[in-house]
Parts: sequence; C-alpha cells; structure tokens
Amino acid sequence: MTTVTSDQERTQRLEQLDAMAAREWAAYGARLRDLEGAEYDATEIEAWDELQNALEHLRGERQTLLPLDESAPDLPS
Repeated sequence: MTTVTSDQERTQRLEQLDAMAAREWAAYGARLRDLEGAEYDATEIEAWDELQNALEHLRGERQTLLPLDESAPDLPS
C-alpha cells in the first residue's frame, strides 16, 4: 500500500479489516461450538491465543490507516 492513501481506499480497507475481525470471531466460536469439558478447556486456551494474535495484527494495520487523532487514545488536557 502506498504511503498516500485516498480516503475512499482507507475506508474500504478499514471495512475489510472489520470484516476480517468478524470472521476471526466467528471462527473462534465455530471451533468451540461442539466441544465440552476438558476438550473445550484445552481447545479454548489455544483458540483464544490465536484469536488475540489475529486481532492484534488487524489492530496494528488499522492504526496505520487512521489519522493520528483517531488512533491515539484520549489524553487528559
């Protein structure tokens, strides 16, 4: 992606990232859906770690697309 990105391209990519995050959450839920007991417990730990890694990657890309004032946390004035 070029350094200068049009607002339309940025908006489209942000929408794609949102859709990707939704798919990651859906995959997490699907992976656990039919499990019970110890199998659920063991699988959930791994699935959660994988979900968090994927979401962190998406958050990182999102930060590169947002203007500084939208990506920075609110700071007291």
